[in-house]
Amino acid sequence: MLRRLIGWEVAGLGKVLIFLLALGVFIQLSGLLLNNDGSRYATQLYLALFLPALLLLLRERMMPALWRQAPAVLLLLLLGWVLLYAGVHPGSDKDFWRWLKLVLLLIFYVAAVASLAHHERLLRVVLVMALIVAALFAWLTLYYQFVVIDRPLSYEAFRWVRLWELGWRGFGDLKHPIIAGLYYSIFVIVATWLLLRPDMGLWRSLLLMAAIAGLTFYVLLTFSRGSWFSLGAGGLALLLITSSRKSYTLLGMGAALLCLAVYWFWPELQNEQKVGVNGRELIWGDWLARLSEFWLMGRGAGADFEFTFPAGQSFIHAHSLYLQLWYEYGVAGIGLFLAFLLSLLFKAWQCRALPLAQLAMGLLVLAMVAMISDVYAIFHRPSPYWALFWFPVGILLGLKRPVT
Repeated sequence: MLRRLIGWEVAGLGKVLIFLLALGVFIQLSGLLLNNDGSRYATQLYLALFLPALLLLLRERMMPALWRQAPAVLLLLLLGWVLLYAGVHPGSDKDFWRWLKLVLLLIFYVAAVASLAHHERLLRVVLVMALIVAALFAWLTLYYQFVVIDRPLSYEAFRWVRLWELGWRGFGDLKHPIIAGLYYSIFVIVATWLLLRPDMGLWRSLLLMAAIAGLTFYVLLTFSRGSWFSLGAGGLALLLITSSRKSYTLLGMGAALLCLAVYWFWPELQNEQKVGVNGRELIWGDWLARLSEFWLMGRGAGADFEFTFPAGQSFIHAHSLYLQLWYEYGVAGIGLFLAFLLSLLFKAWQCRALPLAQLAMGLLVLAMVAMISDVYAIFHRPSPYWALFWFPVGILLGLKRPVT
């Protein structure tokens, strides 16, 4: 079975390492739900993901072909800039060695996912298993909310007490509704990608639609509007780049459902418009007013963007990853990051005929829209943001452009 999944060309230790990486990526994606202990999650990642990734890099002589492509070169330049700022900028947070460790872990993770992208069937098994876990937790959470504690299904009941956890012994606890909305959105994209496959039979399609329903309902009840827009953008990108009869059918059905939802929930949508962006415009306005202080050189790796509302509530980030990266790393840092994103989008377009490229495009667009208002850090210890951003990065870096 293992030979059939990863291919005959990988021999001996290579097969074992690829299998361990598959297990490690599954743990990284699903362990956020299955673990109720952060230290246990970290230990599992070091043993099942980072260590095998390091061994594979050493075995493959650092995978030179992976790092020769333009997006990978830009990634290395970006990570080098992060390390430079961590080491020499006086405003940088934490010591240099912790930043070096973080950068190395990111390289290990990206290399691990890129290696799995060479074995599409095995990566698809990992994604299906992770999807099953996510869909199960989504439906269990809905069951707990509406059956066990008999919570009424109403706008008033959920608008200010939003979903982000299962509610049982700390499992499925994603700490914040925005994080929960983005995390479960990843699996809506994955499930839709699987549904678009031409070999999906009736029963598997029905199961996938049930998974999509539970996951989407969960995302809606997080009332993370950034997650709503991000999921919509990612789903639209996936359907358009897939460009099949099934994708256009789903696009039409989605548009019809959206129109019905707007009509049915028009009063609630008007209220959401009054809520606005929850004060983010004040934070962004303050960022713009202080731009002259940091636009060129930034404030240093990990520097806090401190802002206090008139009512006294304080925040330490700009509530936009793009603004936060500019604040920390200056114009060169944000320039490298944007160039890296554009190179990834260009590669996804070049590889658009490949199923994994279609998935990665949907996930990358999801992440790029989310980073406008809801993601505060990607240079961070393993977290849901790794699944949101670095996972599609790894897939795209691992793909080979089709020969035309």
